Amino acid sequence: MMKHPMQPLETDEHGVLRFKQNAIVRYLLDNGGIDLNRIACLQFSQDDRVQFAQLIGYSLRGFHELNYVPDSVALAASEAARKHGFESACGCRDDGCEIHCGVDEQDTAG
Repeated sequence: MMKHPMQPLETDEHGVLRFKQNAIVRYLLDNGGIDLNRIACLQFSQDDRVQFAQLIGYSLRGFHELNYVPDSVALAASEAARKHGFESACGCRDDGCEIHCGVDEQDTAG
């Protein structure tokens, strides 16, 4: 079971539905001397990776395409978006994407 809460969703200035980014986390990523490629090579739990994607403001559609996001979490994010009035909120897994569907939750520690 995922331990971290889901970030709220909001529309950015271009009309893209994104997770509300955490300004501190975003600053550290942009100014801390480490990039997403380096982070991808490090050993972090699936749960921490999922939360990190939300904290840096991933779009809902992009979130659905991440290979470490479990189907249940991607679908829950779409459902949360629709519950909050984002009627057209969707990602590829909502339609049964043959490429990205099939990711299970892993019980791993950080």
